Amino acid sequence: MQRCAAAFVVAREVEADTLRAVSTPPMSRNPTEDAILEAARAALLEDGFDKLTMDAIARRAYMSRTAVYFYFSNKRAVVDRLIQTAFADMYQAASAYLEGDGDPRVELHVALQQTVDVVNREQDVLLLAAALSGAGDQLPPEWASYILRFVNGAAARIARDQEAGLAPDDIPPRICAQALLSMVERHVVRELILGRGNADESIRALAELWWRAVYGLAAG
Repeated sequence: MQRCAAAFVVAREVEADTLRAVSTPPMSRNPTEDAILEAARAALLEDGFDKLTMDAIARRAYMSRTAVYFYFSNKRAVVDRLIQTAFADMYQAASAYLEGDGDPRVELHVALQQTVDVVNREQDVLLLAAALSGAGDQLPPEWASYILRFVNGAAARIARDQEAGLAPDDIPPRICAQALLSMVERHVVRELILGRGNADESIRALAELWWRAVYGLAAG
């Protein structure tokens, strides 16, 4: 069965100060850090988070424990970096729409397809993120600033298209972005990640629903 999901996700309600702390993608890594992350990913797939140890990561990465601890203070820090990297990759995939300036209908489909590919690749890491949060259908609040990048990006794209006359301007862009991203997030988590639904059908439906909600009246 195809392992898939989409990547537009939205933060739950968090404190205003947290919402203002918009994150940037993880800092550039070097080959040593990449080796540690890949070793951790392999160990997670084979043994799970509970059995993951810094010793195991060091052995898989063919380096000393000291070298691993130089980059990461503990196994949770390693996993957090994996999750941060997944969010950054998802945003990059979604940027076909979020940062695009072409046909929004086409770019929505492309962005969702590309993001599905990333989340399919990172599904085990994202499921671990949900498990660590203690709730199966949400992502942990400590990653809200990464998720918030999607809200900001979508709101900015909608605002640009409203100003260009491509979308009606009777709904505030940010509220529109939050509502649509929440719809996508819940569908992806419940129907694709947990329910193992059909990705192609979901991509087409979600892209079309987004386009009709934001652009339909102007197009008509």
